[in-house]
Amino acid sequence: MGHHHHHHGSMALPKDAIPSLSECQCGICMEILVEPVTLPCNHTLCKPCFQSTVEKASLCCPFCRRRVSSWTRYHTRRNSLVNVELWTIIQKHYPRECKLRASGQESEEVADDYQPVRLLS
Repeated sequence: MGHHHHHHGSMALPKDAIPSLSECQCGICMEILVEPVTLPCNHTLCKPCFQSTVEKASLCCPFCRRRVSSWTRYHTRRNSLVNVELWTIIQKHYPRECKLRASGQESEEVADDYQPVRLLS
């Protein structure tokens, strides 16, 4: 029997592998990872969740509680929080989900003062 070198337990994807949708979802909001931020402990969350849970709150990883305050300050100053490599892959393979999420966020902000339009019959 031949040995298979790829086994699914590890997160290391071969360069040309398409990540599954579940791998591209934020563990906090369960939406597609928009502008994913990968923390030094290798946990990844989307930038909106990063901003609301890590930046505003604890400066700890929401998954494993590792302190990321100096890491966050360093990358915030350099504007390099987003895991560009992963973000590129996600936009390439899941453009629809990214679009949906982008349009969803914009419409939520407007939703408060949105009045349904009555069509004249």
